[in-house]
Amino acid sequence: MSTASSSAIAPFLESRSSRQLYHDRTLALLSTLAATSSPQTTSLLTLPNHPTHSSERRSTSTFLLRPPSSEELSVLLDPSLCNCRLVNPNVEIRLMYRVAGNGEGKSMAKWDLSAALKEQVRNNGFGGEWLILGVLLDGPDDATTTTATASSSAASALSNVAGLSNNTLLSECILEPGSSLHDNSEVSRTHVMKHASIVGCGSVTCPRSVVEASRKKCRFDMQRGSMDVEVGPEAGGGRLVRVCVESTLVDVCRDLNMDSGVTLAPLVPQPPTPKNDDVPAIPMNSLAPRSSLLHTPTAAHVALLPHSTIRSAQSVLSALLLPHAAISWGVTASHALLQWDATLTSHSDAHRVFLMERSEVGPHSFTANAIYGADAHVSGGEVHCTVFGPNANGHHQSLLIGILWPLGRGNVGYGSNVGSNHTGRIPDQETSVGEGTFWGLGSVIKFPVDLTHAPYSIVAAGVQLPPQRITLPFSLITDGPNNMNLLTPGWLLHYSPYTIARSEVKFANRRMAKRHDFYTGWKILRAGVMDMLVDARESLLSVGRRQQQQQQQSGGEGTSGNRAPASAVQGYKTDKAIPGLGANQLTEKGRQIGIKAYTAAIQRYALRGLLHRLVTMAKAQDEVLSAEDVLRHVGLEGVLAVSGHDMETTTSSTSKVNWPVLPWNEEAHTDPEAQWKHQHSLLMKELPSIISSTTNTNNNNNNNISILSTLLQKCVALEQDHAKRVYQSKSRDDARGAKTVPGYADVHVAAEKDSVALAAREEAESVKRDVAVVEEMMGIATGGGGARSRL
Repeated sequence: MSTASSSAIAPFLESRSSRQLYHDRTLALLSTLAATSSPQTTSLLTLPNHPTHSSERRSTSTFLLRPPSSEELSVLLDPSLCNCRLVNPNVEIRLMYRVAGNGEGKSMAKWDLSAALKEQVRNNGFGGEWLILGVLLDGPDDATTTTATASSSAASALSNVAGLSNNTLLSECILEPGSSLHDNSEVSRTHVMKHASIVGCGSVTCPRSVVEASRKKCRFDMQRGSMDVEVGPEAGGGRLVRVCVESTLVDVCRDLNMDSGVTLAPLVPQPPTPKNDDVPAIPMNSLAPRSSLLHTPTAAHVALLPHSTIRSAQSVLSALLLPHAAISWGVTASHALLQWDATLTSHSDAHRVFLMERSEVGPHSFTANAIYGADAHVSGGEVHCTVFGPNANGHHQSLLIGILWPLGRGNVGYGSNVGSNHTGRIPDQETSVGEGTFWGLGSVIKFPVDLTHAPYSIVAAGVQLPPQRITLPFSLITDGPNNMNLLTPGWLLHYSPYTIARSEVKFANRRMAKRHDFYTGWKILRAGVMDMLVDARESLLSVGRRQQQQQQQSGGEGTSGNRAPASAVQGYKTDKAIPGLGANQLTEKGRQIGIKAYTAAIQRYALRGLLHRLVTMAKAQDEVLSAEDVLRHVGLEGVLAVSGHDMETTTSSTSKVNWPVLPWNEEAHTDPEAQWKHQHSLLMKELPSIISSTTNTNNNNNNNISILSTLLQKCVALEQDHAKRVYQSKSRDDARGAKTVPGYADVHVAAEKDSVALAAREEAESVKRDVAVVEEMMGIATGGGGARSRL
């Protein structure tokens, strides 16, 4: 594994190591307890200090475990002092406290802790077979009991008070010194570490039956932090994903074979299988330092890492929360894995779910068998058997069932029903969704549907989409005549480039899951998307060539490949007419829009690569360069002027039903040279189209320089046209709003001041400046034969 790959997954491996340390701590305490030969045995145990305690001066601390003396037991049971009760008269209580220094264990074993017990323990019931009761001492410990401030809430106040009070039953628990347990009905089989707290809860237990049921249901393994999630067919038995709490979307896609078994991004290795894969002899809940379990009626089989919290939930069974994750406010959850800062909240139901970093479910959501990518958000809807990719959002009441949406970045509008997965025989249908798909208000999607090769397409409000496969990117699908939807390919590129420009900024700003940043920061207009545009454009061109051939064979006049005959005015219907059109219709005007939009995007991408290559070369060189050297550097040496009106014919790769290349598996994702190689390849294919429309070609010695000048000027023109269309798409909204809604202009940012439109304009000006400098360097503007870098 490369250094970069190791660095990328280091936070995930470090998290796994931290979880193992807390697990080992529990096992060490249980082993010490089991090893005592008699109830009167005193034990010394050395444990690593918690990494969250920055004030610790040593890496380890030694603890004493001993039974209480008769005086200490009397203090615990005295109604006027600690007022505790032995629910089980035979319970074996062990006091646990920290040894001050090396060699002091023997003398400290005789210390009388009555005063500390009176201060920290009050009104509890002790039951079960055993109980480890931690006592915080002023001298050896770095933390003291904390008095609540007047401004803090009651729950926060009690969670900061070290000790035990008003717990009806404490049974078979490890309650380390500095832990806080107050006002609980029952806490059993739970390990509460220093600074962790359980306050105001009903039943906090870890019965073997729950652990075994979770393992049987979905192979939930708390130690490994793993479980199975079933996505796709709701009937089950289809796509089973083995997720670990430290998994990434790269791992999930590998498990689902979306990458055809090949990935360039690093994978987080699955945790090793324990030697004994059975249910632990004494299954335990675990609360790491600074974690909290507050005001929750039922919690069983849970593990909370530092700073994670379960607060005012309804019921939580079999859940593992990484640091700063939260389950709160009326949530009912079972079999849940939550990464850093992930949230289940506000009266949501979540079962068999995996939330990656910074993802959020709630309020009022119902989800089962779902995987949420980093920075994904769902509220007020239902999500079942779904992979909901990064930066995807569903903020309204909607339905998603059997959705495979690995690249996310889209939106689910209110009332969207993306879940018609039942054939009347069995609910086993599913839908694969492309990156950036927008489901409009009230849209109804009838399965199966595949949009993976139509990224950033919009299904307009109220559209009913029948089963189909669409491979025309950036499309708009609306209601059409004759009860057939109308599709306009490339609509977003041509009529609403503002959306794409804003999305690039939006996704970058909202990408808060920094641990997943090594693969989630892909560009919208990248190599893989350009290949889709090339295939889509070929589908649109091919119908023109076919009709041209048919006319020629019938004795009519031919037309160019991108201009259909008059018979096409009536339009094209379904993918029988145009591959990738699905079950929709397309007008001739729409076909021309798609060809124009796709061509502009492809050429803009390729020419920006050429310009970047030239500018980089100019910055790196300080000596005189010949024109041949410059052309060789950008792979244009020996290119002759060509003419012709048709773009090079390619064979579409979208006829085969497969997943597109995932962004992190594109060589260009992390390798600038690979990106330039791809841009150069497209540039060479686009040369006939670009050059045929110009007259700046002749057969003198500077012919290739003239071609280069043509390409650079084309780059300027495309960038200026893009900036113009970004502005126009926003200004159309401004004009329509001002004519419709009173006071609209007063509360909306006009296109002239809009940051996205201004950034597009500045980008166009920057390209123009770069081209001017490159042309000067090449001597194009002054007619020179050599070039000196002026950058």
